[in-house]
Amino acid sequence: MFCSAIRLIMLKKVIYKFFKKVLYPSNTIFIMKGFKKMAKLLLINISDPKSISRLVSPMNVHVETVSPAFFNETLERLASTNLSKKENIADLTLSGDSAFFKESLIIFCDVPDKKFDKILFKLRQAKISVDYKAVLTNTSSKWSVKRLFLELEREHKSLQ
Repeated sequence: MFCSAIRLIMLKKVIYKFFKKVLYPSNTIFIMKGFKKMAKLLLINISDPKSISRLVSPMNVHVETVSPAFFNETLERLASTNLSKKENIADLTLSGDSAFFKESLIIFCDVPDKKFDKILFKLRQAKISVDYKAVLTNTSSKWSVKRLFLELEREHKSLQ
């Protein structure tokens, strides 16, 4: 009786390890109803996006450069779309504004607090200057890049 209980426990552990490795790879974090989105930075008007990419790649943070052609898209859609794959951007609305804003902007999408602080520290340490930094929220996710820029400028002027 005792041996069969031990065998049953060992069998459960083997099955658990199998399912954990095969069905749920280590880079996917599952939550109650789905999976956690990967941390992502949206870069707009950044002069050297490769340097930022090099800074955050060890932290498993994905970096996307948003061209002015997508300034009319909602931030939610930009955050959830892989802009480097052409098949994913075929149905996105293209805007005619090639130079709507001159300021640089980084939008932090689903970045945990610890990584957020670390990224800001590394940007400061590398002396990378960015005019505006924003965090994607439930409210701002419905905004376009243009609207976010306008809101950031309004807030900046009210602080001066």
